[in-house]
Amino acid sequence: MKPIILAVAISLVVIARNSSLSASAFVAVHRRQKTTTMVSARRRRRTNEPPQNHHHHQDGRKSSLLYLQTSQQEREELELLELSNDPDLCEIGINLVEDCSSVPATESQLSVSTNLAKCICGAGSFALPHVFLEEGVLGGILAITACGWLSTITMHSLADSRLKASAITNTPITSYVQLAQEAIGDTAAKIVFALTLCASLGVCSTYLVFIGQTLESMSCDQVTTQNIVRTIAPDLSESTWEGLAALVLVPLSLIRDYSIFAFTSALGVVAVIGGILVTLAYGVFVEPGGGLSVSLNSIETLPMWPSSFGAAFGGSFGTLCYLFAINFLTFPIMNSIKEPREYNGAVSKAVSGVWLVNVAFAIVALGFYREDTQDLVLANLSNGPYLSALKLLLCVDLLFTFPIVFSSGRQILETAFLERDDNDNDASLVPAVSVQRLGIVGGAVGFCYALAQVGGFGAVANLVGGVAQGTLAFIVPSAVALSLARKDGGKELTKNEQNVLYGVAAFGVLCVSAVSYFTVSEVME
Repeated sequence: MKPIILAVAISLVVIARNSSLSASAFVAVHRRQKTTTMVSARRRRRTNEPPQNHHHHQDGRKSSLLYLQTSQQEREELELLELSNDPDLCEIGINLVEDCSSVPATESQLSVSTNLAKCICGAGSFALPHVFLEEGVLGGILAITACGWLSTITMHSLADSRLKASAITNTPITSYVQLAQEAIGDTAAKIVFALTLCASLGVCSTYLVFIGQTLESMSCDQVTTQNIVRTIAPDLSESTWEGLAALVLVPLSLIRDYSIFAFTSALGVVAVIGGILVTLAYGVFVEPGGGLSVSLNSIETLPMWPSSFGAAFGGSFGTLCYLFAINFLTFPIMNSIKEPREYNGAVSKAVSGVWLVNVAFAIVALGFYREDTQDLVLANLSNGPYLSALKLLLCVDLLFTFPIVFSSGRQILETAFLERDDNDNDASLVPAVSVQRLGIVGGAVGFCYALAQVGGFGAVANLVGGVAQGTLAFIVPSAVALSLARKDGGKELTKNEQNVLYGVAAFGVLCVSAVSYFTVSEVME
């Protein structure tokens, strides 16, 4: 039986090698480094010099003439938004902040749907069996269906609002921050800006937890003898592994040439698919073994509904949002589609496909491991040499994905705190700036480490998904759509459409409140 699992692992390695080129379409890595944007913007703040668009984007920035006609407060607002404009951040699937107009609109609907599916699938999939354990089989299906459906509605709404705002303002809208600014105002843009920072650092925190939990399960395994992690570093705790990972991530997060991390796109896809397939194969052939029928028969004896709906909603719905509520990641993908009107169809196909795969995986895995299902189902697998290699592959993938996801949060912080001269560049920074940059990155990684101590992967993913991502996915899109409807005379929204938007926003408030309350209660206990 084990040779079958080995064959699956070998096949995945071959797939990884062959898919490295095609995966480059998924993540547009940084191929150059811009070094003067923050400097020139800060200098303009001191001299009231009009902003200069060095990149010639058709991204709706104000002209110099309009700039000169604004008040001092308005100038500072415009400069604050321009500080985050960096086309090098336009990476499909990465947390984007201000401007994404550098992504070429050449992708087909199928390609865009595939990219969206890659954004949704990830480490969070391995927490789903435990979510279904907490919410019950039918309760879990209902919850993941509701989350996927609501996320689809709001991603459609964002795409429609983007087109409507572009038409109303005669300005191409290319980012979430810009859309919020045009639709609701500067305060909303700042909130989206801040929530993007929180989501970026929050997702990075879940990576640390995943690495810590996975390596701890291998390090403290006293049963499996052929476990390389236990052989090298026995009996290390989760927090110790997270701390060691954080120390490695500080220098990695200082790297500006993201082409170094290009391989993580293919590696991530293979690692996630490999983890799902091997987890299922392990249950079918090894433990408990006996074939797929063992899981299917076991499902009938599992609870169908949670013992407490309130606790289940507050304690695990955010994990589903962590998977599906990717609205803050979608603008580069939205900008990349050749026919904008086909985007909504791509969203529906991506969410439906991912929903089907994740529901099947969660139910079958839960049927195998029942009440013993761990926070991360990978912990239910033994730590033999091949399974250990797969777990290490997932950890390495997250280790090198961390700096890419971390980049938007890092840039926000550097924009806010760093002062540089016009001649500064990333290769030759004055010592003070280098120390400040190290301090910012170290502090941000330290924040991720501190957030990782809230609990296990499910707890941190629930907090990040339910609060930051939930707000960006359910509340803000509804507010944007309703605000644009008022600006446009309300002609394009029917009463039913308005009621749906109000309902989604109310659900978002409920989700954020429940998850926040549950997390605080858990921490206090």
